[in-house]
Amino acid sequence: MTSLLLSVLARMHRGASFADFEAAHPHRWLVWEPGAWKPPSKTGETLTALCPSSPLPALGEALTLALRIRPGGSGQLSLGRAPGSDLEINDATLSSVHLVFMQTDAHRWTARDAHSRNGSWLNGTAMEPGSPHLLENGARIQAAQVCLTFYEPRGLFARLQAHPSYLVAAQLQP
Repeated sequence: MTSLLLSVLARMHRGASFADFEAAHPHRWLVWEPGAWKPPSKTGETLTALCPSSPLPALGEALTLALRIRPGGSGQLSLGRAPGSDLEINDATLSSVHLVFMQTDAHRWTARDAHSRNGSWLNGTAMEPGSPHLLENGARIQAAQVCLTFYEPRGLFARLQAHPSYLVAAQLQP
């Protein structure tokens, strides 16, 4: 799994054109949005709050996760807390395999809840376990208490250009 802090990716590509960015990163992305993590209650129930409708950069650093199918792989990527997940996120609210991402023949991406314990939502609507849901640029995915945003290359490039690290570095350049 290729992962970079959003601020690092923004600095790496400051001053780059979209064509240069896309040539370096033609794949789709998930951004693990920062947020306040709350442990399960003493009763063992996990309280799940819906992700905000837009990223909240003031809460911390976002992490970018490249969606790339391994050559000779199964054509899908698993996201969960289990070691060996394609997209491993160490969060106690996630199931071992929480979501499965698949690339369609038309190079679009879908996500499906893998019958997780704490559920998943796409743009605020509960995902039916086992059913694939088509992802559009900017789609907000919540897996238990983990908030993710799906991006096409152009969408992530636009977000990088608006990132404070990109803007400050651009202002400092002669």
